[in-house]
Amino acid sequence: MPNSLAAVQMPAVSSTHMYHASTKTETSSPVAYNEPPTFSFADRPILENMSNSLELADYRQALRQSGMLPLLGRAGPFTVFAIPNEPFERYARQVPGGLMTAPNAAALKQVLGYTIIRGNWSPARLAKAMTRRRVDRLAFKTLSGDMLMIQRDSSNGEFVLVNTTGRVVKLWLNGAPQSNGTLYITQDILPPRG
Repeated sequence: MPNSLAAVQMPAVSSTHMYHASTKTETSSPVAYNEPPTFSFADRPILENMSNSLELADYRQALRQSGMLPLLGRAGPFTVFAIPNEPFERYARQVPGGLMTAPNAAALKQVLGYTIIRGNWSPARLAKAMTRRRVDRLAFKTLSGDMLMIQRDSSNGEFVLVNTTGRVVKLWLNGAPQSNGTLYITQDILPPRG
């Protein structure tokens, strides 16, 4: 595959894998492990760029389990708001029986579908649409069928996500171009409701 000239460094947003004391199931770790930098290449699809990120391993596994992962390798275009490991794991533990279990397959698909919208909504395109319509918020129908709002924060101009109940989630990666859309990385999980 040719080398891409356009790349964005993806954030390593979770705490680094530092020393931890031993438990009954794990031995002590005497060394701190720093995650190597991960790059998102503009000439590659969302699926390939996400596959290179350790920080999105849980999100990627959930997409695979739900059957939605291959979609992100297609032409699209898609705009994806990927969820980092720590917030995804925290949310999954809060779901009775666990989010990644067979009885919760529909809930998993709904949460994941809420992170994907059709179309290539780069930060520049969002800003242009908001300016043209003289609004600071746009609503999009997600793959789950629920409405997701993208809002421009009036204090700093950055984009945030808002669900139907008004809960707000900030972004760590603000729109890396992909060959089949745009990839964002959220700071937390944003369920459709709640």
